[in-house]
Amino acid sequence: MKIGIARLWHEANSFAAGTVSLDHFEGREYARGAEAAEQFRGTTVETGGALEWADRTGAQLVFSRLAASAPGGPVEQGVLDALIDEIVEDPVFGDVDGIYLSMHGSCIGTNDPSPETTLVTRLRERFPDLPISASFDMHCIPTDEMCAALDGATVYREYPHTDMPQAAIRALNLLEDLIKRGTRGRVMLTCCDLILPSFNMRTDEPGPMTEIENLACRLEEEQANAGMPLAIYPYASFAYADVPAANSGVMVSMNTRDDPAALQAAKNVGCCMVKEMTARKTRFRPDLPSAASLLEQAPWQDGRRWAILEPSDNPMSGGNGDTTGLLSAALAADLPEGTVFAFIADPAAVEDAQRAGMGATLTLDLGGRQDSRFGASVRVRAVVEMLTDGKFVNSGPMEHGIAVNLGPTALLRVGPLRIIVTSRVYSPNDPGYFHLHGIEATEIPLLLAKAKNHIRASFGRSFDAFAQVETPGPAMADITQLPFCHIPAARVELET
Repeated sequence: MKIGIARLWHEANSFAAGTVSLDHFEGREYARGAEAAEQFRGTTVETGGALEWADRTGAQLVFSRLAASAPGGPVEQGVLDALIDEIVEDPVFGDVDGIYLSMHGSCIGTNDPSPETTLVTRLRERFPDLPISASFDMHCIPTDEMCAALDGATVYREYPHTDMPQAAIRALNLLEDLIKRGTRGRVMLTCCDLILPSFNMRTDEPGPMTEIENLACRLEEEQANAGMPLAIYPYASFAYADVPAANSGVMVSMNTRDDPAALQAAKNVGCCMVKEMTARKTRFRPDLPSAASLLEQAPWQDGRRWAILEPSDNPMSGGNGDTTGLLSAALAADLPEGTVFAFIADPAAVEDAQRAGMGATLTLDLGGRQDSRFGASVRVRAVVEMLTDGKFVNSGPMEHGIAVNLGPTALLRVGPLRIIVTSRVYSPNDPGYFHLHGIEATEIPLLLAKAKNHIRASFGRSFDAFAQVETPGPAMADITQLPFCHIPAARVELET
């Protein structure tokens, strides 16, 4: 088999400040051809899974453009148009047996509300009979047009998303089956007419999404035993993508397009899954204390090591790393010595710290520069403890082996608090983030982090207790405070 691969991976928050340009992709994942095999072999992203699959099956992989950016605002339309044109028109697909697409599913362009739909439908126009499969993030926003153009689809089953390679392998298995059968498949989309917020969505512990994923796997096994194999993948949508198609639901893939019995089975499974997802909707709703109220209680005084998370500005939800709600509350609290705040993205503050030099004391205004809607800058008198180039390689289970560049960084000390200040926005979800700054995460008495769920992949056992707090930000729990324009009001009400 000869399989063509392309990747367009970005999660867009409609309420983030600014847009995403080409340099955001170039700074994270931007490769093609033989370079991809070198760069991603052994990593725990989808391309690493595809390479593992090819080693096992003996398939030949040919790589078109692989482009992935950290979550952020909408992508500049010209950048998207160029990426999609490059993939759709790529001559590398000229003699392949099938195409695998690695997509997030919640990308938004400054003009196009569903670039992934545009990519898939244009590929289908070029290759009307070629099997095409795709893998998606759990927080994707598939459309009817996208599913009609695909032959198979998979979705991450784990949150934190530590199964990215497995999602690719499952999508490639679907593709392999279709190629061997000499046929095309079908993806059926069934929607819940609600959006499931992700605060209570982790699958590494008992909870509503764990139950939903277990149900999907159980139904898959039952259908296979009945001689009707289906690939059943629930998805949650992305609460901060203000587009009409935003909706949770399930994608069911069949290895046939026209078998009435398979179609009916897929419809029945879709209805069953949606019913069960809807029945659990209230269990996804977050009830978060304010940062100030929780820090006033000083929960760390119980002797446990705490991690207090600020999901409203979580970069993996499109946050800018710039809001100051949790930082302001921290500076007003009686913190234990050695508390770490990770992080504030403020390149101007890093430059000031670099000019001052290691050991210098200076006054800085931190945060609130990119986006003042969610709070003003905070003034601190700080000591520069460390300066770095911001480069490390992920060593934890999520996106293992991927090189990270935070841009120049500074570690500042304000009383008992150490503050990591970066030039670029990137979630503090990996041990390397802290090792870079001379910090061993397992020794932090209190961690304050702009993060939500993914941080637990690396640090779930490093802290005795976790809490999430509400602060103003582009990914805040109280979405009624965000200026939605396109998502139907009824669906927003269901979420809140």
